[in-house]
Amino acid sequence: MSNVRRFAAVNTKIKSMVGKLLTKEDYQAMVLLKTESEIFDYLNEHTYYANIFKDIEDEAYTIANVEFHIKNYIITLYKKINCFITGNYQKLFRLLMKRFETEDIKAYLRALILGQDISEMYLEFPNSSFYSKLDYRTLSSSSDLSDFVECLKDTIYYKVLKLYLNESPDRMLFYMEMNLDRVYFSKLSVEIAKFKGDEKPIFEILQMNIDFLNFQWIYRGKKFYHLLPEEVLNYTLPNGHFLNYETLKKLSYAEDEDELFDIMSTTHYKKLFQHNDRTELYLERDMDRYLYKHFLRSERESSLNMVTVVTFTHRLEFEMRDLFTMIEAKHYGVSSEELKEYLIRVI
Repeated sequence: MSNVRRFAAVNTKIKSMVGKLLTKEDYQAMVLLKTESEIFDYLNEHTYYANIFKDIEDEAYTIANVEFHIKNYIITLYKKINCFITGNYQKLFRLLMKRFETEDIKAYLRALILGQDISEMYLEFPNSSFYSKLDYRTLSSSSDLSDFVECLKDTIYYKVLKLYLNESPDRMLFYMEMNLDRVYFSKLSVEIAKFKGDEKPIFEILQMNIDFLNFQWIYRGKKFYHLLPEEVLNYTLPNGHFLNYETLKKLSYAEDEDELFDIMSTTHYKKLFQHNDRTELYLERDMDRYLYKHFLRSERESSLNMVTVVTFTHRLEFEMRDLFTMIEAKHYGVSSEELKEYLIRVI
């Protein structure tokens, strides 16, 4: 079957969904609002998000509840897209959705390490059966971190998590999250390698994301956890796009933060590292903006293929993260001008 026939239906579906995304004017209006309640009202009165808040009572409009509904709304859109994809393309799409599973596990780990009650945490993931075969209700019944890891005994996560159960609490989560990412992106890299031709550019962007994750892990591992260079290098993810093994080795053996940035200033990503503001917050934002821009460019240049699907899912997630940023910024009284600096989408 040709790509035109294979992707005609899903592209039509996605085109209708794109029309429901927030516009630049929506962003500009919400940035100027004063409180998170005004953000909720705007979403209800002027955007398609009103449809997902119908079952929320006025007194239940909390940040956590609104973010819960937004996340699960986005997953329902992915479920609709999944119905139009077949074969290896569906396998890849489901693997992209598997990212939610690893993020859910991280949420459980954080809660357990902080000593929080997780007995009803499964309620936070009502759509988990779409992207995961894990029993979230059983996971939520875990008595402690060791018990939680044992619940994952027959999964690909068990060995990499069990290895760090005796690690000091201040490093345990770092190691566990790093290895969860390593497991996920190793599987994703195998699938990405199968796609060629017109679809190759979109998967190059996913590989750029691996580059950025590697830099962030190296940066944090050295700055906050003082890991040995050999250990830092050992945890880097394979199959990035522009950062090869030799570059990752140089970064891992860098003496300090300045040398890290100087090395990155000689790579394909030099424009992100040559300006004066080298704070981690703005650097992560710039990386996200870089990926967002490339996704949009690939979408404009693509024909009927998987590019449209992958780009749309990432546009949705970037929008979700920007919404969360706006809501929380208003809650803490961040000024409109400062808030603009935190957003992925430039307005």
